[in-house]
Amino acid sequence: MKKMFLSMACLPGLFLSSEAKMSAPYSATPEMLQSLSQKFAVPTDEYRPYVFWHWLGTNFSKEGITKDLEAMKEAGIGGAVIFNLAGDLHARRGESFCVYWSENTYRSPAYWEALQFAASEARRLGLKIGIHNSPGYSATGGPWISEEQGMQKIVSSQKKIKGNQSVKVRLAQPELPVSESWNAPKDPAVFYRDIAVMAVPTGAEAGVSDVMDITAQVDADGNLSWQAPAGEWMVYRIGHAPTMRHSQPVPLELYGKCLEVDKMSREANIYHWQQMLNPLVEHLKEYIGNSFSFIHIDSYESDRQDWTHGFRDEFIRLKGYDPLPWIALRLSANSGRDDLRLFDRDYSDVVNRLFIDNGWKTATEMIHAAGLQFYWEPYTGPFDTEECVSLPDVPMGEFWTYGSSVTGSVVQGAKRYNKRIVAAEAFTGRTDNSRYTENPAFLKYSADVNFASGINWMFLHHWVHQPFDDKYQPMMSMGYWGTHFGRFQTWFKPGKAFFTYLSRCQMLLQQGTGVESTANWGRRSMPEADIFFAVNPTDGVKKTYAFPVNGRVPELWDAYLGTISRTGKWREEGDSVYVDLNLQPGESMFVIFPYRKGAYPLLPDVETVRETFLPLTGAWKVTFQPKLEQPFLRNLPALVDFSRQKDGALKYFSGTAKYEKNVRIAAADLGEGKRLALDLGELHDIAELEVNGQNVGVLWSPPYKMDITPYVKAGNNQIAVYVTNNWANRLIGDEQYPPDFEWGKDHGEKTGREMKVYPDWFLNNQTRPSKGRKTFNSWYYFRQDSPLQPAGLLGPVRIIRQHVKIL
Repeated sequence: MKKMFLSMACLPGLFLSSEAKMSAPYSATPEMLQSLSQKFAVPTDEYRPYVFWHWLGTNFSKEGITKDLEAMKEAGIGGAVIFNLAGDLHARRGESFCVYWSENTYRSPAYWEALQFAASEARRLGLKIGIHNSPGYSATGGPWISEEQGMQKIVSSQKKIKGNQSVKVRLAQPELPVSESWNAPKDPAVFYRDIAVMAVPTGAEAGVSDVMDITAQVDADGNLSWQAPAGEWMVYRIGHAPTMRHSQPVPLELYGKCLEVDKMSREANIYHWQQMLNPLVEHLKEYIGNSFSFIHIDSYESDRQDWTHGFRDEFIRLKGYDPLPWIALRLSANSGRDDLRLFDRDYSDVVNRLFIDNGWKTATEMIHAAGLQFYWEPYTGPFDTEECVSLPDVPMGEFWTYGSSVTGSVVQGAKRYNKRIVAAEAFTGRTDNSRYTENPAFLKYSADVNFASGINWMFLHHWVHQPFDDKYQPMMSMGYWGTHFGRFQTWFKPGKAFFTYLSRCQMLLQQGTGVESTANWGRRSMPEADIFFAVNPTDGVKKTYAFPVNGRVPELWDAYLGTISRTGKWREEGDSVYVDLNLQPGESMFVIFPYRKGAYPLLPDVETVRETFLPLTGAWKVTFQPKLEQPFLRNLPALVDFSRQKDGALKYFSGTAKYEKNVRIAAADLGEGKRLALDLGELHDIAELEVNGQNVGVLWSPPYKMDITPYVKAGNNQIAVYVTNNWANRLIGDEQYPPDFEWGKDHGEKTGREMKVYPDWFLNNQTRPSKGRKTFNSWYYFRQDSPLQPAGLLGPVRIIRQHVKIL
């Protein structure tokens, strides 16, 4: 039996300050199984996924805020993190300049008014919002940070000196760092402070006892007066300067003005959080603790720092020896030496300690003191991720849409520090698989693998704020990054079924505690039951799953359908219960073992004894509802892939196509022991099913098959299938026409290109010059000859007539 994926989730015991407890957006304590069964069909708000809500530069509006938040509520999203990002991620190089509301600069009166409005609208709708602590998405900084308060690094200059003489020489000031941030000008630092001047003998391999501190022999201008001992010496003038790392990617007006704060200085961090939090609390005080509930720190992408004011004293306090001779030795000697490796280990440990004690603990204290919760992605920095997981109210990881899973140390840290909730920046995408081509079926694999790894709350990356008129679609995007979840997504409305799936999974995976299993499986344990999440990520069918329990009867909780049922297909052997699930590739199932029978109803376990098939061939009436054009009707003699048709209206179609057909059902196919299912075969990308005017449900992942028995009758039946494809074909269709705007830099066929400036006809709300182009967007992934995506209902479609028995 192949190894299966099961949930590996984390433990309870979340520490909250008294203020933060008031605003917890998730379930503060685990629920009873009876309550969960009642919420399984439609999970309540606290279990819904959140989104990264990207406000791009000055391009935000009250109208767009309302529409975005109302759409989130409609779709089953529970809340959002506001990010103030660059208006276009490439504006830093002057390659594009797309600004509409120039008065909406960061922290202007218009900005605060918009933020207050967002909090007010969130409260009206029962949503929770928070904000990233600094402009950009990484990490902690802002226009209030000076070079002296910024991240610091050791810099040095060197001078070779012959000994056994009186030396008078000027030591050059070390070369100062130049910004390596991709959203800042390449200007060198100005701030510099000396640390020490150290002399190291050259030639034979020197030891730390051979290093001389000659700082007292150097004046403020770097002039050395020294009676040098015999031998040859390398003299190092050692100082510190800002690393010149900037928060990124920031709105255009902050370009080059947002240094990262010194992460190892408590004083600098206090100043940063005062500047960040005090105005926020002042403007949003009536919403703090209700609709405005948390501060977020995203992934750490600020590189390293190795010095701060007082570092030498802190090193001596923590390690018991002076680091300066070792620093000088490291500048001159082979870094592979054993003694230097031990020093580097001590050095890294001190950096870690100061990052945590002076940086991240300060953040935690001050965020809580403001009555807010702290959400954080604590990985990839020069600090211990597992220990850092202990600090935020909600620790977070990150995964991308090509099947990656979160950093294991985040999940391990959550287990170590009894964190019941572990969130993730979810579905961050690259252009090779997230270019308006993504759909829920594609996303399910990444979702399931990460639920199995221990994640139980997802923050979808991304939902870009759309401030303009709805006639401009798909409009704003975060450059070329991300999965496009916003309200302009073609499958936004039927995609609610996918968000509901995430909510059901999160609801169950947030219960109880994580349990280690001797069989290397993971599970959730609560007072009434053990919860397992079984996933089949392979290409073949996985039939039998073993669970390390005994003496209890399994129940199947299907998060895709929202059903709870019995199963008779199980047996107990030794210390395990073996359950036959027959999961198809990409399918998943919660298997729950209650300690006693619950009071909630269970669907019966039904076994198919025999089945026959009724193909639905021939013509279909198809009503095309393009995303940006008027509907039109076609009678198709057979099911076809729209992208392979000569008719441009079909070839470049993006939107929803309603397929209709009358189907005659024989009375003999209905009744006790009979069941009918509709199998749609192949489709692109998501389908909503109606039978005789009744909504049956949404099919968003294969196999696209649904039980329709309760909806059919003997005689004629009207079947309607609403199939929605993605944006790609319409975007490619637009590239058959000349652009009616100016292109920015071309980043290559794989990545795409941006619009350089908003055209006059757009800025002045005039009629669009191009009659062929239908879409309007800030980033263009496709070319005229880009390959089209399969589209529509391809089938074969068939009715499955089943003879069944109740087990």
